Amino acid sequence: MKTFYLESLGCAKNLVDSESFAAILGAAGYQLTNDVIGADIVFINSCAFLKSALDELEDVIDTAIELKQTKQVGMVIVSGCVMNRHADNFKETYPEVDHWIALKDFSALAAILNSANTQQRVPLEQGFHAYLRISDGCENYCSYCKIPSIRGNLTSIPIEELVAEAKLLAQRPVIDPAPKVLYPQELIVIAQDSCLYGMDIYDRQALPELIAQLHAIEGFSWIRLMYLHPDHFLPEWIPLFKQYPKLLPYFEIPIQHSETHLLKAMNRQKGREELIDLFDTIMQELPQAVLRTTLITGFPGETTRDETALKKFIECVPFLHIGTFAYSPEDGTPAYDYPDRPSPKTAENRQNRIETMWYQLQEERLQAYVDKKVSVLVEGAVEGKKGEYRGRAWFQAPDIDGEVIISAVSLKHGSIVEVIIDDVIGNTLFASIVNED
Repeated sequence: MKTFYLESLGCAKNLVDSESFAAILGAAGYQLTNDVIGADIVFINSCAFLKSALDELEDVIDTAIELKQTKQVGMVIVSGCVMNRHADNFKETYPEVDHWIALKDFSALAAILNSANTQQRVPLEQGFHAYLRISDGCENYCSYCKIPSIRGNLTSIPIEELVAEAKLLAQRPVIDPAPKVLYPQELIVIAQDSCLYGMDIYDRQALPELIAQLHAIEGFSWIRLMYLHPDHFLPEWIPLFKQYPKLLPYFEIPIQHSETHLLKAMNRQKGREELIDLFDTIMQELPQAVLRTTLITGFPGETTRDETALKKFIECVPFLHIGTFAYSPEDGTPAYDYPDRPSPKTAENRQNRIETMWYQLQEERLQAYVDKKVSVLVEGAVEGKKGEYRGRAWFQAPDIDGEVIISAVSLKHGSIVEVIIDDVIGNTLFASIVNED
């Protein structure tokens, strides 16, 4: 059996493309392997969002080329976002790469392999979730961001096509060590800006219409929305989270900073007070809601006073999850030429201080769940620990929000169970099953 090894770099949106490439490789007779050594094809789907992503890509290609030169792997193929950022430089640096495929050019891979473009997706990660990308590209033009030049303008997928894809995902077996065939329990809706879905094809923000149709699909128990841009989230959508039981009251709203002058420099519309009003409105109407955001430290013009104000903002707004990034100056973006840019070391130090403060604050906020009943999706057994299982509470997205360790005699992988939270360490919750027979 011919095999392929696929390295999917970057975000979940890129993973969706990788799963489509994997389906084409499978249709050509190649079997997915988790061991790069001996693979007939090494397929690298690149991220090029930040300079650090390009550095990582260089390391991955270097490794693949070394293995190819020692005949430990066969063909090397590169695709993804790098094809729209510094592609010529990479091609010149790595002539040993057999094929460079344009971003999302599935037909090109099918032609190389003399295979069919199946329009299907093959799961590449373990876990009882599936990603549904509802649009690609972006027209927000944040001053620090390369996405519009890499991924292009907003391109929404029609509702009927998304519903058909989601139905297929609900019937797609997950990768699981258990011998039984199991299926996803959670559908995760993703985009560069999910709130603007439909503007280009329906001339309106059509997310509520899409949610209504996704909610009717049998198979999924949870629906999670990601990438809700604060400038485009409409408060009148909040009742949807009461109307549709599968729709988790989990709000990932990436604000990037709290201070108005920096937000304006980022080309974002809402300032500090408007953001506070937005989060207050959500929590007043949905007291059980969970908030997640992302922050950038060291953006041009940021001062120590801004850092202090950001810390106070985090204390004021009841976020449960936060991701932080030190500002990365990206060529071709307006912010690249902004004055008063803090040094990389200063940006990193500010990020570390924010994270140190946040780790303690998050643990305190998670303590509120101790002795409370919580719904948890069981992901699998804890290796080497009899009677312990790994899972995710409804307020934990895969890979980024921590996990729950459940004490139980026996739990079915992929089931959603009720637990009592017993303890919290960091962002890991420890729980006992409710009413276990």
